[in-house]
Amino acid sequence: MHIKRLSTNPKHHFFGYYGINPWDTTTQYHLALETDFHTHRPLPEDIATVGLIHRETHEFIPHAKTAAFNLQQGSMLHWINGSENGEHDATRAEFTFNDWEDGTLVSRALNPRTGTIRTIQGAIAAVSPTAPLAIGLNYGRMAHCRAVVGYATHTESSEVIAQPEDDGLYQLNLQDGSSQLVLSIAEVIRASGDERMVGKRAWFNHVLFNTDGTRLLFFCRVRRETGHATSLWTVNPDGSDLEMQIPFDYRVSHFDWRTPTRILVSSDISGEMGFVEFTDGVRDFTPIGRHVLPSDGHASFSPDREWLLCDTYPRGTERLAQLMIYNIAENRKILLGEFHHEEQFVGDIRCDLHPRWAPDGRTITFDSVHEGSRQIYLVEIPHANL
Repeated sequence: MHIKRLSTNPKHHFFGYYGINPWDTTTQYHLALETDFHTHRPLPEDIATVGLIHRETHEFIPHAKTAAFNLQQGSMLHWINGSENGEHDATRAEFTFNDWEDGTLVSRALNPRTGTIRTIQGAIAAVSPTAPLAIGLNYGRMAHCRAVVGYATHTESSEVIAQPEDDGLYQLNLQDGSSQLVLSIAEVIRASGDERMVGKRAWFNHVLFNTDGTRLLFFCRVRRETGHATSLWTVNPDGSDLEMQIPFDYRVSHFDWRTPTRILVSSDISGEMGFVEFTDGVRDFTPIGRHVLPSDGHASFSPDREWLLCDTYPRGTERLAQLMIYNIAENRKILLGEFHHEEQFVGDIRCDLHPRWAPDGRTITFDSVHEGSRQIYLVEIPHANL
């Protein structure tokens, strides 16, 4: 298995989250952030350069700068407007990144061919696969709820309302740049019917559209004395038909949509912690890959939905993070590599592999610190393995 470094020293490069396509339509340019630090949580004055890495030359091409990022999820970079009515038009393609404007979170849509930048009112968390819509989250709020996934801000923690009526999921119009709140944090806590959660600091995180853009999956999390409690929800993109899929009583971690209605999630709802599949609203939890897949990891389906790409956190005395693909029908795992992460890379400065498929289903990229700096790596999977 050939693994090569896509980005180059001496600066650090990372994409951030998993399950998002980082490639342009030619699979020649990979979105990335560039920083001159990676061993402290970003401060309000820290800046990342937003740009593209060329697949063959490994050159980083800068396009913009932002202070709205973290080491775990980057700036939630996405490609948009690549096609119209099924017809590809590379001249219209833009990528988005989150940014601050006068103390308010926005996202920028940048056309790398023309340099044109538009502003969208809200920080993008997820983009619809079928419509010019995104869902936004308040990453400034998250800096005071779970800092590792928030954006550094000068606001005081005392200013954060525990369960606001005027903050939550925002629907962002990617054409006119407008934003509207469609679901509040207070509304979801009420819908949970869980008296234990009332009055505690709560937030939304990890939003994902299903495969046809008709439904959203997201976490509602509540701060506890130690750690946090998590519940899993689905809702329509306009905030209607809200349903709790897994209540606060269970452990819930990473997820992906297999179809418009089938969901994969790592949870202990069926007993031991592991991956389960279920149908939205039916909650027919079925274990998948038990004792072959890890109990948790950043798992996402291949474009043809026949394989899972997954990683582990650094484990054992060697602190090795594993990267793997898994054939669902055959219950077969192929280990792509193991990567040593030094002991300092924990907590807010850890570097999860966060592996990501390219649309061709043959190329995988991931972030890692196994060579000492934070860089993006590329794996090309031989056809025979698939």
